[in-house]
Amino acid sequence: MTNKTYCELCFKNFASYKNLVIHERNVHSNNKLIPHFYLLSQPTSEQIIYYINSFIVLLKKKLSFSRHAIGKKHLLIDTFPENVFIYLFKNEETFKYSPAKCKYQCNFEGHAGITRLNQLFCYNQWSYVLLEDYENKYQIKFTWSQTILSENNRELILERMNCNFITDSDEFQENSNNECKLILNKNENEISILPNSNTKLITKQFYYILPCPPLQNSNNNQ
Repeated sequence: MTNKTYCELCFKNFASYKNLVIHERNVHSNNKLIPHFYLLSQPTSEQIIYYINSFIVLLKKKLSFSRHAIGKKHLLIDTFPENVFIYLFKNEETFKYSPAKCKYQCNFEGHAGITRLNQLFCYNQWSYVLLEDYENKYQIKFTWSQTILSENNRELILERMNCNFITDSDEFQENSNNECKLILNKNENEISILPNSNTKLITKQFYYILPCPPLQNSNNNQ
């Protein structure tokens, strides 16, 4: 498959694919328009739940309280349909699409991002992911792209979703953890962390993220 040399957003032609990518980055860097959107079918709720559950299963393997499992994490699903990714994230503020690269991206950052992720994935158990310290905010980044494999004059298109985030092993003091648990017991949707006045805070700040619900749909099919 040859690379495109025209812009699907403003219909300009370019001498090379490289020039098209530069143009798109400079002019359409935050594009949300999907020119072929009308060709995509809306996924069923069962499909969306299936792929959310698949993501959760992989995520559980990455999230750990082990001090040997810290740092940057990368999650890859090789068969994640384009329409499912779009309908999950298309209404988010950070959602964007690159027609030249056929690539989607959506980022979630800080407290607001985690609150939104909890709404999207409807979780009820918790694990740690580093999102803020006193100097920086950290992102959870979702991307979708196509990889084309060619053999014997045939092409196989893989639709891949990637998720990148950071974990850290630091924890709150025991009193602070106990207080946080009380808050969550009062309201499962509340994720604010209120430090104990007698507790010294560490330099990094954590938010609870991505709890794992029972995979009822999957279990029922077994």
